Amino acid sequence: MDTAKPGFDTWRPGRTVAIMPTVVAALATVWATSVPGADPMWLALTVNVWVFIALIWVLTLARMLFRDESSTRLRREWPVWSLPPLIVLLVCGLVYVGAPLKARFALSRPALDGRSQAFSHGAPLPADEWIGLFPVERAVRIPGGVRFAIDGTGFFGTAGFAWSPEGEPPDPEGEDLYEHWQGPWYLWSESD
Repeated sequence: MDTAKPGFDTWRPGRTVAIMPTVVAALATVWATSVPGADPMWLALTVNVWVFIALIWVLTLARMLFRDESSTRLRREWPVWSLPPLIVLLVCGLVYVGAPLKARFALSRPALDGRSQAFSHGAPLPADEWIGLFPVERAVRIPGGVRFAIDGTGFFGTAGFAWSPEGEPPDPEGEDLYEHWQGPWYLWSESD
């Protein structure tokens, strides 16, 4: 006579179910932090997704630990369980060193340089168009250069880039913040 208990086995996520949400959240986090000042909407969304993924990961792992065959199962499936925390560490490291913004800027720099020089020589300023990989909300001429407001950036104001080959741009109203980025480029933010 079979004395096994009827019921459902502990849900064991496959590789795709366990790893894909983490990869999608990682890509969304990289995207959100690849603009000056970060994209607050994407960042808020990814924080919520990360909390949900962590909760599910911990609950499922804890449930597996309290099963009779848990140590065997965990030894067999350790790659599935170790990848999400490793992905989290990788994303945290990339965000900490600013790699998403640096990479997106490097890919967009030829377009940004070309447009900046054209604007400084009198070309019409853009509004709501993409320059390289950045959605430019507006561009404004400043003494000695051009300032680009990137759409959807900054928590309490607008953020973007300033091109100023003559040095740090002047700030007559005292509301703009400039931080040297590379070459004639500055990270720029304003508070409303």
